[in-house]
Amino acid sequence: MVLTRKHSNLAELIVASAAVILLCPLLFSGCGGSTEAKESVQSRANLDALLKKGIRPNELGMVMVLEYHRVKPTEGDFQRSIDNFKKDLQTLYQKNYRLISFNDLMTGNIGVPAGTTPIVFSFDDSTESQFRYIPQGSGTTIDPECALGMMQAFQKQHNDFGCTALFNVLPAMFEQEKYKDQKLTYLVKNGYDIGNHTESHGNLAKLSDDKVQADIANQQKNIVSIDPKTSVSVLCLPYGEEPQNKALMFNGSSAGTSYHYDWSLLVGSNPFYPMYHYKNPGQIIPRVQVMDYNSISGSGADGSGYWLRYFDRHPELRFVSDGNSKTVCAPAYMQTRVLENKLPKGVQFLGY
Repeated sequence: MVLTRKHSNLAELIVASAAVILLCPLLFSGCGGSTEAKESVQSRANLDALLKKGIRPNELGMVMVLEYHRVKPTEGDFQRSIDNFKKDLQTLYQKNYRLISFNDLMTGNIGVPAGTTPIVFSFDDSTESQFRYIPQGSGTTIDPECALGMMQAFQKQHNDFGCTALFNVLPAMFEQEKYKDQKLTYLVKNGYDIGNHTESHGNLAKLSDDKVQADIANQQKNIVSIDPKTSVSVLCLPYGEEPQNKALMFNGSSAGTSYHYDWSLLVGSNPFYPMYHYKNPGQIIPRVQVMDYNSISGSGADGSGYWLRYFDRHPELRFVSDGNSKTVCAPAYMQTRVLENKLPKGVQFLGY
């Protein structure tokens, strides 16, 4: 067949069209191409914008789980004063820390604004000072002077700070017996995490394997008896003491009640690297007790006051978010520190 000029133009058009079709997957900015590629370009653009603003993300930096117990009018051992608790909230906010849930931190679901640092509140012993109901009219309301009430009031003034915590409960569950079920249900419904602090608050290191399992399983049963849907993924170790058989912190059973936990909490005394960092602590998580340093007694030498000053002096070691939950962003030389198999699904390292 002899091609006329008309036929030749048609053939050229067909060849060109075929080439465009083949190239479309690569030309992701057009042709409705790869969503992942588009997101990658957007992530890079967002990072460049942050760097121009002087924000240098480091999502391979250290994070803190803060440890509270009682919150009372005066300061004391394992006790934060009401005034100091309010100051804690203000100080953390001003220093660009933002609250997230324990489970979100541990699974890498870190959704805090760019330039800020995630932090977790944990409360041990489930005392009334943490969560108190008081009469209001014909019903009740949360006491504005308990820890939960102060957190919620602060959140109303600073809605980007967050309002969540991990409550590690004993059988008394906040010491107002008639409200025990109501309180646990409220916390679960409103997105707070619940941890098991055992039934007796005994030293697990001194108990037999059977007694360790009974102490943990009985409190697990107490929690789920109020609401079977309550998810408990954390064991909070009384006194920070581990049982002789460490496996029992995570799996065990007693009298027909089984338990499984992903994490176990220590008492004090340092920050840690996130779970996708090669220096992460694994399943046994350190915390930072909330206390100021006392130069006379020496107490608080490794408390929250010390670590806040430490990160002020060493900002390069602090976790700083890029505001994008789909990336782990840090200086490019840190990529070798990433455990790829620990990254959340769909999340990739982004270096600069």
